[in-house]
Amino acid sequence: MIKALAFIHKKSQITDSEFEEYYETHHAPLAQSLLNFEYYERNYINSNLCPLYPSLGSISIFKYESKKSLAIVGEQMASNAGDTLRKDELNFMNVEENFHVLTNSSEISTKTYSKKIFLIARDKNGLKFLDKFSCIQKISDNLIADDKKMVAIPEYGINADATINDIELIIDEFPQIILAKTIS
Repeated sequence: MIKALAFIHKKSQITDSEFEEYYETHHAPLAQSLLNFEYYERNYINSNLCPLYPSLGSISIFKYESKKSLAIVGEQMASNAGDTLRKDELNFMNVEENFHVLTNSSEISTKTYSKKIFLIARDKNGLKFLDKFSCIQKISDNLIADDKKMVAIPEYGINADATINDIELIIDEFPQIILAKTIS
């Protein structure tokens, strides 16, 4: 499976809740009407809980079963549909800051979660940093093949029985984690 993780930054004058509301009520429905997604998920960031990433609004995930599926969406993005989406992005995104990575991923867990944790792994050791915490479950390693600064972006689901104290312990040890609320 090919998985694209898009790091979407919000305009500086837009709050987290305004960003999410616009994305969910305007941009995501527009994108779904114009493009053929196999899977589309938005992971909204609470900037108060992730002070190292104050402008990050969402990590959006797109999954493709094949390179052909990815190419079809690429062709659609090169057409008028893509122009329409890019114009809408200017309403709420800081487009210059946005970036995406393509990963080769196998899902370790197929369970769905309402909250997730992402970690940018800069070396192979980073793939296992969070594995010791029982309140989270690894979903995927999200291995990146062609990036010199990142090896992977491990993705974890937060178990329903996790407590605030559990999450605070993770944050204390790994302040670079990205906490997100998931909508698909």
